[in-house]
Amino acid sequence: MKKICLIVGSPRKSRSCNFLIDKAIEGIKSISEEIEINKIYISDFEITPCNGCDACLRDPFECPLSEHDDTKKLEEFILNTDGLLIASPSYFGSVSAQIKTVIDRSRPWKMNSYRLKNVLFAPMVAIGTRNDAAGGVISDLINFALIHGMVIIGALGNPVLDQNIPITSLQKYNRKEFLKKEEIDELGGLIANNLGKRVAELVLTFKK
Repeated sequence: MKKICLIVGSPRKSRSCNFLIDKAIEGIKSISEEIEINKIYISDFEITPCNGCDACLRDPFECPLSEHDDTKKLEEFILNTDGLLIASPSYFGSVSAQIKTVIDRSRPWKMNSYRLKNVLFAPMVAIGTRNDAAGGVISDLINFALIHGMVIIGALGNPVLDQNIPITSLQKYNRKEFLKKEEIDELGGLIANNLGKRVAELVLTFKK
């Protein structure tokens, strides 16, 4: 069975990143009910920051920190998936601290013969204001995927109106207006749904 892993990369479980992930899952399910979906919250995992010991450069290409945190638990999802989607908030122009720690600690996966090679990867971003720095988050996530040899996927929709990468904002189009608790960012949700559909379609046809 094909598998897609989706990571809510924010320490806040029920906010914008979760919204994007849920919309992507809706898109996946609209393509096939036969794909195994693994939705995980990065805040449920205790991952120790890399300390630069370089043990992962040598056989057996493992990190000694993994014996004392949840890295192996996380690997069960990430290293056995056909597609990987990560939604991260923009924190000071970059990914969340939790996602950055995972990126840094992912080095053994590359050193051990590119264990994420040919996994389909798609980034998503949650920002507070329309002019927030989504680009830095997108760059961080795409670099992560490229370094691991993953295949980067973007959403397809209206070629004029829809972006390729889902970005949701709490701010409406008027500067002082923000989404109320019961409101959603319809455009961001639509693009996330389109992204889920495309990843599902490609997962079903793509051979790693």
